[in-house]
Amino acid sequence: MGVHFVPRGDGTLYRLWAGLSSEIALACDAGGRITEATGPLSGAATGRPLWDLAAPRQRERLRAAFVTALVHECRSDWIELALRGAGGAREWFELRIDPVTLGPDHALGAICVARSIEERRRLEREAFAAAMTDPLTGFTNRAAFIAMLSHLAEQRAEGCLALVDLDRFRAFNLRHGHAAGDRLLISFADLLRELTGPEQLLSRIDGETFAITMPGADLAAGRATAEAITNALAAVALGTERGELPFTASVGLVALGSDSDATLRAAELAVTEAKARGRARVATCPARRRVPWLWRQPRSA
Repeated sequence: MGVHFVPRGDGTLYRLWAGLSSEIALACDAGGRITEATGPLSGAATGRPLWDLAAPRQRERLRAAFVTALVHECRSDWIELALRGAGGAREWFELRIDPVTLGPDHALGAICVARSIEERRRLEREAFAAAMTDPLTGFTNRAAFIAMLSHLAEQRAEGCLALVDLDRFRAFNLRHGHAAGDRLLISFADLLRELTGPEQLLSRIDGETFAITMPGADLAAGRATAEAITNALAAVALGTERGELPFTASVGLVALGSDSDATLRAAELAVTEAKARGRARVATCPARRRVPWLWRQPRSA
């Protein structure tokens, strides 16, 4: 139901409403123009249509909700919107529209109540980021990588994918312990950051397997990046003491395709080929090559 009253015309009731609540109140006439406002929205709101405060993509939704509330003389549901305050900064609010009428079919306007949900949205963003991030390296995790690869496939984007698998990592863990293995992974992640650019997307998709997604890069550029990684690790291996395990990696390189599953399988096959040829090297899998039985075999460490 809407609010029914005989208006005084000086905004007293609107101010009373606002004064009894910690929420923000926006008083609108029947056309949606804001006549009074309280709180952080007041400086940017008065005299403008209510929906002008919303982000461009959300304006029609807010306008439609306002019209519906007045036509049906019924309070709207809470609507989540990014609204612009007096300083021009956008903040997330949830907003409800209460129509103000003199009776059936006589709408005077509406009182819109808004309350900030910025803190809740911030916590949601942080939770989402945590769910998509590998906690050890700070790279995106497998779920985020699969989503990115699927998006690129749907867009039929040009580019290439490199899977980087650390050689003999399991043996290293057995010999030195998981804590040392974690330190190795962190150091390797730092090396990848140094050897890649901001346009290249880094993910950790398995224990010792990393993905470098390179939108827009051809195979030649992808190979240059992959070989920079294998060469850097080979240089580290030369500096290790006698008897230490070498720090090398095998890399599978493929062009992005329109089927994300096929692209990933081809990259995994290329890694298997690199390891079969002696490890510490880059292998490229032809796009149409299919060896299903090999995909089902566990890769050698």
